[in-house]
Amino acid sequence: MGWSTVYLILAIIAAILGIWNLARQRNVFLSLTGILWFLIVLFMQYIPKVYNYSLISGLPELGPLLLLVLMPIFVILAFFAAGRR
Repeated sequence: MGWSTVYLILAIIAAILGIWNLARQRNVFLSLTGILWFLIVLFMQYIPKVYNYSLISGLPELGPLLLLVLMPIFVILAFFAAGRR
């Protein structure tokens, strides 16, 4: 069992917890972060054509763009949305 398998198992757990949190109507951004991270890991390891897809020349590929831009935004929004009740 290699590290890529461990990484995928952690991503599956994050996706399951994200779906569980959505079902229990908890923090939406944190749930979407777990699901998005699973999709990014899945594309990175098993569907690299999607991960390395270039939307516009000059911009990073789709995978790194999601991983380095969208994921931190969701984590920041989850941090600020946690205080509202």
